[in-house]
Amino acid sequence: MPVVTITSDWNKRDYYAGALEGGLLGIAPVCEITHQINPFDVRMGVFVLRQTYSRYPSGSIHILAVQAQATDQLPMSVTFYEGHYFVTVNDGRLSLLFDHEPEWIRTVYTTPGTFSEIDAYLKVIKAIIEGKLEDKTLPAEMKTEVRPSAVAEKDYIMGQVIYIDSYGNAITNVSRSLFEKVGEGRSFRIFLQGPYTKIEKLSENYGGVRPGELLALFNSAGLLELAVFMGNLSSLENIGLYDEIQIQFANYG
Repeated sequence: MPVVTITSDWNKRDYYAGALEGGLLGIAPVCEITHQINPFDVRMGVFVLRQTYSRYPSGSIHILAVQAQATDQLPMSVTFYEGHYFVTVNDGRLSLLFDHEPEWIRTVYTTPGTFSEIDAYLKVIKAIIEGKLEDKTLPAEMKTEVRPSAVAEKDYIMGQVIYIDSYGNAITNVSRSLFEKVGEGRSFRIFLQGPYTKIEKLSENYGGVRPGELLALFNSAGLLELAVFMGNLSSLENIGLYDEIQIQFANYG
């Protein structure tokens, strides 16, 4: 039986998570990825699910319940990609979640109402498990959205903070491959919030620096992560989600 994961901005003090999990009892085992996505922050939900879904067994079903109230214009959809099912609205977010076109995408139509979103999730999951997906859905095309990416020139990269974890560490959209391609082994400075706070070296891990010292490293996702050792970068340096960071490389020409 496939595992069902849930990524949402519902916050467990509300009843939405309980209502969905209760409806899934007896249908499939449920794993909560998180219910702590910032309210309505689809990009944050996409980032978290993008980093986690491949860790689950092939055939798993992943619900992305962040600003996912289905409408006639943006119906609930189910998508199959790299051996996994994804259930959410088809509003462009799937193109941010995937690196290439999915094997297929289908639309689920439900009657609007207070619980239409939860009912849609249950309808899709039952159809997948019972092998009746084609009877409950219709073929669709995936809507696309431009993925925010770092901007690079010969001597600099302009990136963006795309996630702040529970320790206040800032994960950016600057990949290791881009950093190495532009940097070509040159010395560099990473500027945070203007020209006064900067980092001039990369760390292999969170050790090797003094408590309270700024550090930069490439994390397990291959993205540049900025932190304060044994501190909270977000609060200490006033770094917020989607703030820009700049990397300047030495110009030896």
